[in-house]
Amino acid sequence: MDLQNKKIWITTGGGIGDTIMFTPALRRIKEKYPSCHLTFMTRWPNHTLLRGIPYLDEVTYIRRGTPLGRWRVLPSFLGLSDFRRQDAVVFTDWQPQLLMAAKLSRIPLRAGYPRENHPLSKHLTKHIQPHVFQSTDYAAETNANVFSDALGVMLDGDMTRLDIGRPTEVEHAYVSQLLEKIGLKKDTPFFLLSPFASLRERNWSLNEAGIFAKQAEKRYGCPIIVIGAPENEKEAKTISRYSLIGQTTVGELIDIIDRAALLVTPDSGPMHIAGALGTPVVPLFSKDLPSRWAPRYHCHPIYLDMDCSPCDDDTARHCQHNVKCMREIDADIVLNACDQLLQTDNSV
Repeated sequence: MDLQNKKIWITTGGGIGDTIMFTPALRRIKEKYPSCHLTFMTRWPNHTLLRGIPYLDEVTYIRRGTPLGRWRVLPSFLGLSDFRRQDAVVFTDWQPQLLMAAKLSRIPLRAGYPRENHPLSKHLTKHIQPHVFQSTDYAAETNANVFSDALGVMLDGDMTRLDIGRPTEVEHAYVSQLLEKIGLKKDTPFFLLSPFASLRERNWSLNEAGIFAKQAEKRYGCPIIVIGAPENEKEAKTISRYSLIGQTTVGELIDIIDRAALLVTPDSGPMHIAGALGTPVVPLFSKDLPSRWAPRYHCHPIYLDMDCSPCDDDTARHCQHNVKCMREIDADIVLNACDQLLQTDNSV
Protein backbone atom coordinates (compact mmCIF):
# COMPACT_ATOMS: atom_id res chain seq x y z
CA MET A 1 0.00 0.00 0.00
CA ASP A 2 1.36 3.40 -0.94
CA LEU A 3 0.90 5.51 2.19
CA GLN A 4 1.69 8.85 0.55
CA ASN A 5 -1.20 11.28 1.15
CA LYS A 6 -3.07 8.59 3.07
CA LYS A 7 -4.71 9.05 6.47
CA ILE A 8 -3.74 6.31 8.92
CA TRP A 9 -5.29 5.79 12.36
CA ILE A 10 -3.45 3.48 14.80
CA THR A 11 -4.71 2.34 18.20
CA THR A 12 -3.15 0.89 21.33
CA GLY A 13 -4.85 0.23 24.65
CA GLY A 14 -1.65 -0.80 26.40
CA GLY A 15 0.35 0.93 29.10
CA ILE A 16 3.24 3.38 29.11
CA GLY A 17 5.73 0.89 27.73
CA ASP A 18 3.44 -0.27 24.93
CA THR A 19 2.93 3.33 23.82
CA ILE A 20 6.63 4.23 23.86
CA MET A 21 7.60 1.02 22.05
CA PHE A 22 5.54 2.07 19.03
CA THR A 23 7.53 5.26 18.43
CA PRO A 24 10.39 3.85 16.30
CA ALA A 25 7.97 2.27 13.82
CA LEU A 26 5.75 5.36 13.73
CA ARG A 27 8.80 7.52 13.07
CA ARG A 28 9.87 5.22 10.25
CA ILE A 29 6.43 5.37 8.62
CA LYS A 30 6.67 9.16 8.49
CA GLU A 31 10.25 9.05 7.19
CA LYS A 32 9.26 6.81 4.30
CA TYR A 33 5.89 8.45 3.63
CA PRO A 34 6.18 12.09 4.74
CA SER A 35 2.85 13.15 3.24
CA CYS A 36 0.80 10.55 5.13
CA HIS A 37 -1.32 11.76 8.04
CA LEU A 38 -0.73 9.74 11.24
CA THR A 39 -3.23 9.68 14.08
CA PHE A 40 -2.27 7.65 17.14
CA MET A 41 -4.78 6.70 19.82
CA THR A 42 -3.70 5.55 23.26
CA ARG A 43 -5.06 5.44 26.81
CA TRP A 44 -5.36 8.42 29.10
CA PRO A 45 -2.96 9.73 30.39
CA ASN A 46 -0.41 8.05 28.10
CA HIS A 47 -1.00 10.66 25.40
CA THR A 48 1.32 12.91 27.45
CA LEU A 49 4.18 10.60 26.47
CA LEU A 50 3.76 11.63 22.84
CA ARG A 51 3.31 15.34 23.38
CA GLY A 52 5.15 17.38 20.74
CA ILE A 53 6.53 14.41 18.79
CA PRO A 54 6.79 15.86 15.27
CA TYR A 55 6.00 12.80 13.17
CA LEU A 56 2.58 12.31 14.77
CA ASP A 57 -0.01 14.58 13.21
CA GLU A 58 -2.58 13.89 15.91
CA VAL A 59 -2.63 12.12 19.26
CA THR A 60 -5.93 11.24 20.88
CA TYR A 61 -6.93 9.01 23.76
CA ILE A 62 -9.67 6.98 25.37
CA ARG A 63 -10.38 7.19 29.08
CA ARG A 64 -11.47 3.86 30.46
CA GLY A 65 -13.67 3.74 33.52
CA THR A 66 -15.52 6.97 32.71
CA PRO A 67 -18.96 7.35 31.11
CA LEU A 68 -18.64 6.99 27.35
CA GLY A 69 -14.86 7.02 27.76
CA ARG A 70 -14.37 4.72 24.80
CA TRP A 71 -16.64 6.82 22.60
CA ARG A 72 -14.98 10.22 23.02
CA VAL A 73 -12.74 9.73 19.98
CA LEU A 74 -15.59 8.94 17.59
CA PRO A 75 -16.32 12.49 16.36
CA SER A 76 -12.73 12.89 15.17
CA PHE A 77 -12.53 9.30 14.00
CA LEU A 78 -15.65 9.63 11.86
CA GLY A 79 -14.58 12.97 10.48
CA LEU A 80 -17.52 14.78 12.06
CA SER A 81 -15.32 17.55 13.46
CA ASP A 82 -12.51 17.80 10.93
CA PHE A 83 -14.08 16.33 7.78
CA ARG A 84 -11.25 13.92 7.16
CA ARG A 85 -11.76 10.37 6.08
CA GLN A 86 -9.31 7.69 7.17
CA ASP A 87 -7.82 5.40 4.54
CA ALA A 88 -6.68 2.75 7.00
CA VAL A 89 -7.04 1.89 10.66
CA VAL A 90 -4.70 -0.48 12.48
CA PHE A 91 -6.09 -1.99 15.68
CA THR A 92 -3.22 -3.26 17.79
CA ASP A 93 -5.76 -3.91 20.56
CA TRP A 94 -9.43 -4.87 20.62
CA GLN A 95 -11.63 -1.80 20.00
CA PRO A 96 -15.10 -3.09 19.02
CA GLN A 97 -16.77 0.34 18.98
CA LEU A 98 -14.16 1.81 16.66
CA LEU A 99 -14.17 -1.30 14.51
CA MET A 100 -17.90 -0.89 13.92
CA ALA A 101 -17.41 2.83 13.27
CA ALA A 102 -14.68 2.01 10.75
CA LYS A 103 -16.96 -0.50 9.04
CA LEU A 104 -19.87 1.95 8.88
CA SER A 105 -17.51 4.65 7.56
CA ARG A 106 -16.35 2.25 4.83
CA ILE A 107 -12.72 2.70 5.69
CA PRO A 108 -11.01 0.45 3.12
CA LEU A 109 -8.33 -1.14 5.30
CA ARG A 110 -9.28 -2.33 8.78
CA ALA A 111 -6.38 -4.36 10.13
CA GLY A 112 -6.30 -6.01 13.53
CA TYR A 113 -6.17 -9.16 15.62
CA PRO A 114 -9.42 -11.14 15.36
CA ARG A 115 -11.07 -12.50 18.49
CA GLU A 116 -11.96 -16.14 18.27
CA ASN A 117 -15.70 -16.68 17.75
CA HIS A 118 -16.41 -12.96 18.13
CA PRO A 119 -18.95 -11.80 15.52
CA LEU A 120 -17.30 -8.39 15.03
CA SER A 121 -14.05 -9.98 13.88
CA LYS A 122 -15.58 -10.46 10.44
CA HIS A 123 -15.43 -6.69 9.93
CA LEU A 124 -11.63 -6.73 9.88
CA THR A 125 -10.38 -6.68 6.30
CA LYS A 126 -6.86 -7.74 7.31
CA HIS A 127 -5.79 -10.13 10.08
CA ILE A 128 -2.41 -9.12 11.53
CA GLN A 129 0.04 -11.99 12.04
CA PRO A 130 3.06 -10.70 14.06
CA HIS A 131 2.42 -10.27 17.78
CA VAL A 132 4.71 -8.93 20.50
CA PHE A 133 3.94 -11.73 22.93
CA GLN A 134 4.52 -14.44 20.35
CA SER A 135 8.09 -13.33 19.73
CA THR A 136 11.21 -13.06 21.88
CA ASP A 137 12.48 -10.18 19.73
CA TYR A 138 12.63 -6.59 20.92
CA ALA A 139 9.06 -5.30 21.06
CA ALA A 140 9.79 -2.17 18.99
CA GLU A 141 11.11 -4.36 16.18
CA THR A 142 8.05 -6.60 16.36
CA ASN A 143 5.84 -3.51 16.24
CA ALA A 144 7.54 -2.51 12.98
CA ASN A 145 6.66 -5.95 11.63
CA VAL A 146 3.08 -5.46 12.84
CA PHE A 147 2.71 -2.24 10.84
CA SER A 148 4.51 -3.73 7.86
CA ASP A 149 2.07 -6.63 7.81
CA ALA A 150 -1.01 -4.50 8.49
CA LEU A 151 -0.27 -1.79 5.92
CA GLY A 152 1.60 -3.82 3.32
CA VAL A 153 4.81 -1.80 3.59
CA MET A 154 8.42 -2.52 4.53
CA LEU A 155 9.58 -0.73 7.66
CA ASP A 156 13.31 -1.31 7.84
CA GLY A 157 16.09 0.34 9.80
CA ASP A 158 17.00 0.83 13.46
CA MET A 159 14.09 0.35 15.83
CA THR A 160 16.02 0.70 19.08
CA ARG A 161 15.82 4.50 19.44
CA LEU A 162 12.70 5.42 21.38
CA ASP A 163 11.05 8.85 21.49
CA ILE A 164 9.12 10.59 24.25
CA GLY A 165 7.47 13.97 24.75
CA ARG A 166 9.25 16.60 26.83
CA PRO A 167 7.93 18.07 30.08
CA THR A 168 6.51 21.58 30.09
CA GLU A 169 8.17 24.44 31.95
CA VAL A 170 5.39 24.25 34.54
CA GLU A 171 6.03 20.56 35.09
CA HIS A 172 9.77 21.14 35.35
CA ALA A 173 9.27 23.90 37.93
CA TYR A 174 6.89 21.74 39.96
CA VAL A 175 9.39 18.87 40.11
CA SER A 176 12.04 21.31 41.30
CA GLN A 177 9.68 22.33 44.11
CA LEU A 178 9.03 18.69 45.03
CA LEU A 179 12.74 17.94 45.27
CA GLU A 180 13.34 21.02 47.37
CA LYS A 181 10.42 20.08 49.61
CA ILE A 182 11.99 16.70 50.49
CA GLY A 183 15.31 18.36 51.24
CA LEU A 184 17.30 18.13 48.00
CA LYS A 185 19.28 21.13 46.91
CA LYS A 186 19.44 22.15 43.27
CA ASP A 187 21.57 19.83 41.11
CA THR A 188 21.94 17.23 43.89
CA PRO A 189 22.49 13.82 42.23
CA PHE A 190 19.91 11.21 43.22
CA PHE A 191 18.76 7.68 42.42
CA LEU A 192 15.15 6.74 41.80
CA LEU A 193 13.70 3.53 43.15
CA SER A 194 10.34 2.41 41.80
CA PRO A 195 9.75 -1.03 43.36
CA PHE A 196 6.09 -1.21 42.39
CA ALA A 197 4.43 -2.40 39.18
CA SER A 198 0.88 -2.51 37.85
CA LEU A 199 0.77 -6.25 38.60
CA ARG A 200 1.44 -6.73 42.31
CA GLU A 201 3.28 -9.99 41.73
CA ARG A 202 5.93 -8.03 39.82
CA ASN A 203 6.67 -5.76 42.79
CA TRP A 204 10.13 -5.99 44.26
CA SER A 205 10.36 -7.20 47.86
CA LEU A 206 9.87 -4.30 50.29
CA ASN A 207 12.54 -5.75 52.54
CA GLU A 208 15.12 -5.99 49.75
CA ALA A 209 14.15 -2.56 48.43
CA GLY A 210 14.74 -1.10 51.89
CA ILE A 211 18.12 -2.81 52.21
CA PHE A 212 19.08 -1.55 48.77
CA ALA A 213 18.05 2.04 49.59
CA LYS A 214 20.16 2.12 52.76
CA GLN A 215 23.22 0.51 51.21
CA ALA A 216 23.02 2.48 47.96
CA GLU A 217 22.75 5.80 49.79
CA LYS A 218 25.83 4.89 51.81
CA ARG A 219 27.77 3.49 48.83
CA TYR A 220 27.05 6.24 46.32
CA GLY A 221 26.53 9.17 48.69
CA CYS A 222 23.28 10.30 47.13
CA PRO A 223 19.61 10.20 48.15
CA ILE A 224 17.38 7.32 47.02
CA ILE A 225 13.93 8.68 46.11
CA VAL A 226 11.00 6.26 45.97
CA ILE A 227 8.35 6.85 43.31
CA GLY A 228 5.12 5.02 42.48
CA ALA A 229 1.34 5.13 42.62
CA PRO A 230 -0.56 6.67 45.58
CA GLU A 231 -1.77 3.28 46.85
CA ASN A 232 1.83 2.37 47.69
CA GLU A 233 2.48 5.41 49.89
CA LYS A 234 2.35 3.53 53.19
CA GLU A 235 4.71 0.82 51.95
CA ALA A 236 7.15 3.37 50.53
CA LYS A 237 7.74 4.91 53.96
CA THR A 238 9.46 1.70 55.05
CA ILE A 239 11.95 1.91 52.18
CA SER A 240 13.46 5.39 52.22
CA ARG A 241 13.12 8.73 53.96
CA TYR A 242 12.80 10.31 50.52
CA SER A 243 9.48 9.65 48.84
CA LEU A 244 7.48 11.23 46.01
CA ILE A 245 4.91 8.45 45.89
CA GLY A 246 1.71 9.57 44.18
CA GLN A 247 2.92 13.15 43.70
CA THR A 248 3.70 13.25 39.97
CA THR A 249 1.71 13.26 36.76
CA VAL A 250 3.06 11.47 33.70
CA GLY A 251 4.72 14.66 32.48
CA GLU A 252 6.32 15.27 35.88
CA LEU A 253 7.42 11.64 36.06
CA ILE A 254 9.23 12.11 32.75
CA ASP A 255 10.97 15.17 34.17
CA ILE A 256 12.14 13.52 37.38
CA ILE A 257 13.39 10.39 35.58
CA ASP A 258 15.28 12.65 33.18
CA ARG A 259 17.09 14.25 36.16
CA ALA A 260 17.95 10.99 37.92
CA ALA A 261 21.46 9.55 37.92
CA LEU A 262 19.98 6.05 37.84
CA LEU A 263 16.64 4.25 38.12
CA VAL A 264 15.94 0.85 39.68
CA THR A 265 12.53 -0.56 38.81
CA PRO A 266 10.66 -3.70 37.82
CA ASP A 267 9.81 -4.13 34.14
CA SER A 268 7.24 -1.30 34.09
CA GLY A 269 6.39 2.14 32.75
CA PRO A 270 9.26 4.04 34.45
CA MET A 271 11.75 1.62 32.84
CA HIS A 272 10.47 2.54 29.37
CA ILE A 273 10.55 6.26 30.15
CA ALA A 274 14.17 5.90 31.26
CA GLY A 275 14.95 3.98 28.07
CA ALA A 276 13.52 6.77 25.92
CA LEU A 277 15.35 9.48 27.88
CA GLY A 278 18.69 7.69 28.10
CA THR A 279 18.62 7.60 31.91
CA PRO A 280 20.66 4.64 33.21
CA VAL A 281 18.27 1.94 34.41
CA VAL A 282 18.50 -1.39 36.22
CA PRO A 283 15.23 -3.17 35.46
CA LEU A 284 14.15 -6.24 37.44
CA PHE A 285 12.53 -8.83 35.20
CA SER A 286 10.30 -11.58 36.52
CA LYS A 287 7.49 -12.89 34.32
CA ASP A 288 8.67 -11.40 31.03
CA LEU A 289 11.81 -11.27 28.90
CA PRO A 290 14.54 -8.61 28.80
CA SER A 291 15.04 -9.45 25.13
CA ARG A 292 11.51 -8.23 24.52
CA TRP A 293 11.29 -5.13 26.71
CA ALA A 294 14.62 -4.00 28.23
CA PRO A 295 16.03 -0.71 26.84
CA ARG A 296 18.88 -1.29 24.44
CA TYR A 297 21.12 1.47 25.83
CA HIS A 298 22.26 2.52 29.34
CA CYS A 299 20.60 -0.55 30.79
CA HIS A 300 21.67 -3.52 32.94
CA PRO A 301 18.66 -5.87 33.22
CA ILE A 302 18.38 -8.49 35.96
CA TYR A 303 16.65 -11.72 34.99
CA LEU A 304 16.98 -14.99 36.91
CA ASP A 305 15.70 -17.07 33.98
CA MET A 306 13.66 -19.58 35.99
CA ASP A 307 12.48 -22.80 34.39
CA CYS A 308 8.90 -21.50 34.51
CA SER A 309 9.74 -18.12 32.95
CA PRO A 310 8.36 -16.35 31.06
CA CYS A 311 4.67 -16.57 31.95
CA ASP A 312 1.50 -14.51 31.61
CA ASP A 313 -0.27 -12.30 34.16
CA ASP A 314 -2.83 -14.92 35.17
CA THR A 315 -0.10 -17.51 35.81
CA ALA A 316 1.83 -14.98 37.88
CA ARG A 317 -1.24 -14.19 39.98
CA HIS A 318 -1.57 -17.87 40.85
CA CYS A 319 2.13 -18.70 40.90
CA GLN A 320 2.88 -22.01 42.62
CA HIS A 321 6.45 -20.89 43.32
CA ASN A 322 5.64 -17.65 45.19
CA VAL A 323 6.92 -15.66 42.21
CA LYS A 324 10.48 -16.69 43.04
CA CYS A 325 11.68 -15.08 39.82
CA MET A 326 11.22 -11.72 41.56
CA ARG A 327 11.47 -12.75 45.25
CA GLU A 328 15.00 -14.14 44.76
CA ILE A 329 16.34 -10.85 43.40
CA ASP A 330 18.10 -9.47 46.46
CA ALA A 331 19.70 -6.12 47.21
CA ASP A 332 23.23 -7.37 46.54
CA ILE A 333 22.34 -8.50 43.01
CA VAL A 334 20.88 -5.07 42.28
CA LEU A 335 23.80 -3.19 43.84
CA ASN A 336 26.26 -5.16 41.72
CA ALA A 337 24.25 -4.34 38.60
CA CYS A 338 24.29 -0.65 39.57
CA ASP A 339 28.05 -0.78 40.01
CA GLN A 340 28.57 -2.25 36.56
CA LEU A 341 26.18 0.15 34.86
CA LEU A 342 27.58 3.23 36.55
CA GLN A 343 31.15 2.21 35.71
CA THR A 344 30.12 1.92 32.07
CA ASP A 345 28.08 5.12 31.99
CA ASN A 346 30.23 7.11 34.43
CA SER A 347 26.98 8.64 35.67
CA VAL A 348 27.86 9.36 39.30
